[in-house]
Amino acid sequence: MPHQPSTNHAESKSVKKILETFMRAPEEVTQEQIFTLLNISKSEEGKPFRGDEPISTADLRELMLRVFDQNDDFKFDNANIGYLNVLNNISQRRRNKEFFRTIRSGADVKRIVAEGDSWFEHPVVYDVIDWLGDLGKDQHAIYSIARGGDFLTNMLEEREYITELSLIRPEVFLLSAGGIELVNGRRVALMLDKDSNYVTEEYMHTHPLIRNVLIKGDLDEAQQEMLIRGMSFFTKEFFVLLAVLELSYKYLIKQLRKKFFDLKIITHGYDYTVPSFQRGPGVVKTLINLIGGNGHHFKEPMMLRGIRDANDQRAISFAMIHLFNEMMIKIVLDPIFGRNIYHIDCRGYARDEDWHDELHLRPRSLKRVAQTYMEAINSTNPDQKIFLVRQTAQEQGENVPLTNERYADSD
Repeated sequence: MPHQPSTNHAESKSVKKILETFMRAPEEVTQEQIFTLLNISKSEEGKPFRGDEPISTADLRELMLRVFDQNDDFKFDNANIGYLNVLNNISQRRRNKEFFRTIRSGADVKRIVAEGDSWFEHPVVYDVIDWLGDLGKDQHAIYSIARGGDFLTNMLEEREYITELSLIRPEVFLLSAGGIELVNGRRVALMLDKDSNYVTEEYMHTHPLIRNVLIKGDLDEAQQEMLIRGMSFFTKEFFVLLAVLELSYKYLIKQLRKKFFDLKIITHGYDYTVPSFQRGPGVVKTLINLIGGNGHHFKEPMMLRGIRDANDQRAISFAMIHLFNEMMIKIVLDPIFGRNIYHIDCRGYARDEDWHDELHLRPRSLKRVAQTYMEAINSTNPDQKIFLVRQTAQEQGENVPLTNERYADSD
């Protein structure tokens, strides 16, 4: 059952007002208001996470529905892919059988629970958790509750992570979520307009996340131009979705911190995807396209909005992925949530040929992602919060292209 908070009338009115601001002007929601929604006390040193939250998972679900004007009957699942759940269940049982085999052996290993989407649980692709099983075979045992195609909304409502963490008491919790909220059902089209004028110069200076990204100076000239070019097509709905995802992640992390305060949490972003209809050769690509197709998540929705230029499409996906990762990093670096929490940053590593489809990297590239996870899992440096896949690849002797080679316009 979803958690149902108890609130008095005045508090309920305040909460409703803040939630309405999320939908009307997400950039106006302050950190203090988010703390109000999550019942977090910034002033209580060492014990910021107080009791029940004034909001519930039902509130978060309603916000997500309102972003795209969905009715209450909308299901956050991939029911249209009838056999996906069967394949997920088979893979999950296999993995967890191996977990308990390791536990029964008496091996002194680190216990890990993985919750997430198809980067952690893909029935066809050799995914991140498969690689982690190989790379850390004698170092850890991984219990998986990840499911390909799963929504962050489902993870929050089902609260399976709380049940399994209570049972297993792991040292590490891996979390990959949020991507399917962005791309399911071609909903990228609902966040774009060929003639949008929503992201103005003034908006870029008033939206806290965009302003900080531009001030940081992490982007070279080509990347910054690509970011601004991509954002020029965004409508308000993208920023509402980003704000709801941020609130949902913070809600989940607070839930974890209340019960498992010292748990090591490792979040995850995605690399810059390539909008494409290309199906490519090979048995694996054929199977992947039977499950999800290619082009449905990014390229086709963009073309529905009349955005046909490949460079524009590339810029849009770049901006979406970049801001999602920056939002995640902001959470990880927040002193409230930042204790023992880390982020895997995949951006800028994968080449075009490293993708199976618009969402999934090929095994060679996912191995680098898993190696970066290994660094984060084994790290004893509390000050290193962000782990770069790109840097891991360079340390392994791989020749990673320069950013201006990767993001320059193509003919």
